[in-house]
This record gives sequence, C-alpha cells and structure tokens, in this order.
Amino acid sequence: MLESLAFALVKTLISFMFQQHLEESQAVRMEGAPAWYYRQAENQLCESAFAQGGLEAVEASKSNARAQLVTRINRAMDVVIYDNFRNRRDPAERDLIDRFRLDADLPVFVDGSAVDENLEYREQQRTAYARACLPKEKLVSYQTERVGKLRKSVTLHRRDRGFEEMDADVGKPAKK
Repeated sequence: MLESLAFALVKTLISFMFQQHLEESQAVRMEGAPAWYYRQAENQLCESAFAQGGLEAVEASKSNARAQLVTRINRAMDVVIYDNFRNRRDPAERDLIDRFRLDADLPVFVDGSAVDENLEYREQQRTAYARACLPKEKLVSYQTERVGKLRKSVTLHRRDRGFEEMDADVGKPAKK
C-alpha cells in the first residue's frame, strides 16, 4: 500500500513538473536581460534570477536562482499533493505524504546538484544575471531515494507502535 503511494507521489511530481516545464518553455524575452534569461533547457528544470550591485551581485544572483529552484519544487509538490492526495485518510499514508512534502534537505540537494548554466554581469546596468539548472535524472533519483527512506521510516514507526501495543496488552489481565 505505501509502496504504491510512494511511487505515485514521485511519478506525479515529476510528470507535473515537466509538464509545467513544457508550458513555460516558450520564449520569454525580458528587456535588458540576456537572451538566455527565462529560457528552459531540455530535460532540466531551470530558474533565472538577477541581483543589482557591484561584482558581489554575481554571487547573489546565483543564490537567488537556486532559491527559486527550491521554491519552484516546493510549490509543485504542494500542487501535486493537493490535486492528487488530499483525500487520503489512512494515518500512515497521511504521515508519508506530509513527510514527503516537508523536505528540509531540498535546499542542500539543490545547492549540490544544480549547475550554473549561465552567468553574466552587465556593468552599465550594474546587474548580474544567473541561470541555475537541475537535471531531470538527478531530481527523479533524489525524490525516489527520499520516498524509499520515508516509506522505511513509516514502516519502522508502525512496527514500533505495534510492539508498544503488544507490550501494553501483556500487562493487562485476561478477559473472561
């Protein structure tokens, strides 16, 4: 039961994100921005960002692009769960879904896995532009691994709870 739910979570998230990617892949042109700004790459999830200032804006724009990737993945997760899994009543299923939605390690994963595809500083504008991309395969394997760990922890929690209930029953007098 939990395996099929976990598989459905990952499959639905990935298909939603890359359907969203296809919808956003039309060329968006921002006046004053580089030609690659807001363009999507094939089989990657990309976010563009900018920061104004001196050369320190370069690092700020890279950080902003990665933060936007995290935000985009979290929003996609919320939409997928709301659209497909909001009516789950089983406590174990709800626990798995809630744990999957709340991913404290996502920013670390994005920082370690995203690639800075483009980076440009325009001195006249005093603006740095950056685009960070996350390969689809890395996102799929990360989410699949997460679901496996969550499913295992939910199963272990249920097992421990079952042992606690058995221990509590042992101390009770037998019914006549």
